Amino acid sequence: MKEKLLRSSHAMGLAVRIIVSVLIIAVIIWKYDEFKNIDIRALIEASSGVFAAVAAILGIYLLKSLVFVVPASLIYIAVGLAFPTHWAILINAVGILIEVSATYLFGLIMGGPYVINKLKKIKYGDKILELHGKNKLSAIFAIRALPVFPIDIVSLFLGAVRMRFLPYILLSLGGILPRVILFTILGDGLYDYVPMQQLVGIAAILLPIALVIWVVRYAMKSKKKEDEYGKPPFEPLKDSKRSVIFDTDIGPDCDDAGAFAVMAHMAEKHGIKILGAANCTSNPYGTDALAVLSEHFGLDIPLGEHKGYEILKDSDKYNKPLAKKYDIKAKNASLAADFYKKLLSKADDDSVTVISVGPLTNLAEILEKEPKLFNSKVNSIVAMAGKFPSGKEFNIECDPKAATTVFEGFKNVIVCSGFEIGHGMMTGFSEVPENDSPVYDCYKEYLEKKEPPMLRDSWDLTAVHYAFEGCGDYYSLSKPVKITVDSEGMLTSVKDKYSNRYYLKLKAKKSGIAEYLNAVLAQSRAVDNTDSEMYNDAIKTDRKVEQYE
Repeated sequence: MKEKLLRSSHAMGLAVRIIVSVLIIAVIIWKYDEFKNIDIRALIEASSGVFAAVAAILGIYLLKSLVFVVPASLIYIAVGLAFPTHWAILINAVGILIEVSATYLFGLIMGGPYVINKLKKIKYGDKILELHGKNKLSAIFAIRALPVFPIDIVSLFLGAVRMRFLPYILLSLGGILPRVILFTILGDGLYDYVPMQQLVGIAAILLPIALVIWVVRYAMKSKKKEDEYGKPPFEPLKDSKRSVIFDTDIGPDCDDAGAFAVMAHMAEKHGIKILGAANCTSNPYGTDALAVLSEHFGLDIPLGEHKGYEILKDSDKYNKPLAKKYDIKAKNASLAADFYKKLLSKADDDSVTVISVGPLTNLAEILEKEPKLFNSKVNSIVAMAGKFPSGKEFNIECDPKAATTVFEGFKNVIVCSGFEIGHGMMTGFSEVPENDSPVYDCYKEYLEKKEPPMLRDSWDLTAVHYAFEGCGDYYSLSKPVKITVDSEGMLTSVKDKYSNRYYLKLKAKKSGIAEYLNAVLAQSRAVDNTDSEMYNDAIKTDRKVEQYE
């Protein structure tokens, strides 16, 4: 049913666009000579009376809202010549009201995604998007007041993103009227210098071409949307085969080690390349712990580390004991920004997923230093971050500024596994492994227990699980949301259908997901444990888990 509605909506939208385009082109052809020689003063003088003259002027404002080429200053000056100043200002104000209202409506008809995609491709387009997204009404007023921003293009955008109409009208009139008043009182000395005939002639040629392109692109995008109907916004790694960069605050909790184990197993299972792993804390032994885990799972990967402002410097429950026991130290670890720059420079566009299970410190740093590189190479971020729909969570609280930088600066998909997903989903070790396991050692040291069971909440593990295998029988995605973080680390999410931020929701009971993850963690007990009966039974991809009602 939804697919039929989608097709009907696209068909109706295409029909409306074709009808509008044909009518405008027909009028241009029919009245080309009149348009080419349009003279606002002549129209006013030829009118049968004052009301007819005013109607003609308002008609020109309406035309301007659709064709975007009639010079606004020319109208202001001409009206100022034809009427007393106070009446001229009033007429121009009403004309502006009609113009910005009509273009706002035009933006609604064209649709947000179309206009937003256009803005992203032009200079300063992202700035306009960000200003509106933050509801900075003062900045929108400034854009209205500055003549460098075309009135109708800005109106089109604000209509497309469905800005509330009342503040839209008030800001538009307040910003535009000062220059309307200025031009209205100018003499007719400037009027004759405006090459109206040439401007309208160019518009008569370019407008039909633009309309045809508009219709064709809408048809192509509609077909693409229908083909992609039902596909999730994030394609799991097992299907996309993108490469992975793992970013962790290893040390403050043992689920980071569990997440690393799940990643190593699933990368081998699904044939996914791990490009590298980075430590986002200031703890000097965190990178050594990553080196120990990498060697245990046979991963020869580059490592990165944070060396900027202090983040979790003293949060070390197991890093140092782990490095000492296995006598392994990280060699040639790079600073985080250099680590990301080197890996991403060699990657294809849109080919990398970053799995983040700690503060977003490293990601914010590379985004600030190399925004174009990071946005072009990184397809998506899957993060254990936040509490949804709102609340405080450790990873966000540790570095709220970095979280804001990532949520606002990254242009592609972000999926968050929130605190509520992994909380109470207990995974780890129910018995001592037969062989040495640094993952088991991390759980043992953190929990300060001498004997199993060694179990901990599965916050970081769920993020890795989802990144590799998607929703499956275990999770579902929220509707798209806009995510904001205040200076105290409070995260808030609100529905925003134009956003590409999502958070996980549970589809299965936590006990069923924990059973699956525990079976995967069994791999960390011994590298050659792939024939384990328990493991093979639990990790079958077609196994069913008990669902929530």
